[in-house]
Amino acid sequence: MTMKKIAILQCSAASDSATEALDIALALASFDYPVQLILSGEAVKSLLNQPSKRYAMLELLDAEPIVMSSEELTDTSALPASIDTVIVSPGQLKSHLSQFDEVLQFS
Repeated sequence: MTMKKIAILQCSAASDSATEALDIALALASFDYPVQLILSGEAVKSLLNQPSKRYAMLELLDAEPIVMSSEELTDTSALPASIDTVIVSPGQLKSHLSQFDEVLQFS
């Protein structure tokens, strides 16, 4: 049986939303689900302004790199090297999401 590929889409910079999205991504990754956390819009700013060490745990659990998608230029140089990220333009985000079997959105 093949496990469903799951995207966790966080669109809000609210700390509750960020915590819930990350908790679910970590829980799924700990059970070996193919999961990717995707930060869009304001959520990108929350990671850049307050990078938590908990995001680095995704890489330890073999989750896909965190996707960052924002209209503004995204400078990831301030992030710790332990947080693995990729940048996807807002125009490419819909196409990127289409590769997943399920998308869970936190706004």
